[in-house]
Amino acid sequence: MLISISADSANSKNIPALLQEMGYSIPCNCHGAHLCNGARYPFDCAYIPKSPLTIDWNPPSSAIHGLSLEVLSPEDGEGDTMLIDIGTTTIAFALISRMDGKLRQRSAIENPQRCFGADVIARILASCEGKGEQLQTILIQAIQTETARLCNNNKQKKEAITSCYIGGNTTMIHLLMGYDCAPLSHSPFIVEQHIPDSLTYQQCNVFISPWLSAFVGGDICAGLYACHMWETEETAILLDLGTNGEIVLSHNGVQYVTSTAAGPAFEGGNLHCGCASVSGAISQVALRRLQPKLTTIDNKLPIGLCGSGAISVSAELLRKGFVTKDGIFTEQFPTEGLLLSLGATGTKIVFTKDDFRNIQLAVAAIAAGIDTLLYEAGITFSDVSSLFLGGGFGFHIATKDCRTLGLFSSLDYEAIRPVGNCCLQGLFRIATEELPLSIPRPVVPVNLAEHDYFQKQFLSHMHFPDSQ
Repeated sequence: MLISISADSANSKNIPALLQEMGYSIPCNCHGAHLCNGARYPFDCAYIPKSPLTIDWNPPSSAIHGLSLEVLSPEDGEGDTMLIDIGTTTIAFALISRMDGKLRQRSAIENPQRCFGADVIARILASCEGKGEQLQTILIQAIQTETARLCNNNKQKKEAITSCYIGGNTTMIHLLMGYDCAPLSHSPFIVEQHIPDSLTYQQCNVFISPWLSAFVGGDICAGLYACHMWETEETAILLDLGTNGEIVLSHNGVQYVTSTAAGPAFEGGNLHCGCASVSGAISQVALRRLQPKLTTIDNKLPIGLCGSGAISVSAELLRKGFVTKDGIFTEQFPTEGLLLSLGATGTKIVFTKDDFRNIQLAVAAIAAGIDTLLYEAGITFSDVSSLFLGGGFGFHIATKDCRTLGLFSSLDYEAIRPVGNCCLQGLFRIATEELPLSIPRPVVPVNLAEHDYFQKQFLSHMHFPDSQ
């Protein structure tokens, strides 16, 4: 499609920033800083136009276009189906029409359950302590409120929504449905019912994607549909770099699944000045000595450091020799932390030694998790043809930073395929193609907590790669 962009001699914004103002959102690792590492568009993303121009862009038909490029306009028509991805940190929504397969509205809100704890373990414990009804109530209220808001934005009645498809990690679905979370709180972490009950809420039929194991949920099951991993014979990995770090290896028609405790650092949690991947979040950092050059999401004033920014500054500290490959800081690193910027209110945005340690632990957990699944399947890194990287996080990190940290172990970094919110994209396929809410292939859960090979590899990955 042709997109006309207005610009004049006074313009100081690059093409992605101008498109963002027009209601488009183009995934870009670097926001026009020439660090995209393979993202290809029919224009120079760093170009700052000084006169009107038109670009020609044809998004792939297999994707849910609205999550990446389509204008969100009430004039597009009425939506009849809601897609919801319930994450530990964030809940993402997409209002679509099943008739034409178009997006009407989208949004993301913070999961209100965070007041009970930042991770799933804290939520499980709260539920087991008798707070399950509270957790369920605030989650349902948040979903209802945001659904009503999106319908209002689209100038339609919420009664027009006749179907809803939900994906989420296993704990979030248990809390949503009011299921007993006790089996999730202790070994052997076995939950027998994989396919949640279907619901009817007023006039709306609610369908919930099945989980694959206690810690690999329906969001990943839907994500496998988005990547077509349920249907192909390709040996591939789907990795969702969220709080739980879910990993699926598809090989010979079998899905090897696991979840590694990466912690919330990849989503901006547990960082001294952390924030979600929202406008103004620092997403890239380049260092000249200890002087930072920053890139923020949407090129807004810095408000904090998101996960990709923490990855970026950690890699830069390693490359510039302020941290050794063993994770030891040199004397040059400031005791109070590296000052990245001042916030709008004058508060300091800093990156501390504890922040680096959180990233180091998360990286080691992800890399060791990948190693362990390959070990279980009896294959090597060269057998993997694609690494599908789920979540918006994948659109903001730079490949060179991942390689510096060893985030994906020894996988071929050319095989990385950022896919955005694969849960919503998978739910989109399920809704519009009327795919069954089932688990069509064998699933082998791998418990890393009791796996000697994982422990060995985790310790190994606490040391960063020699080549940076």
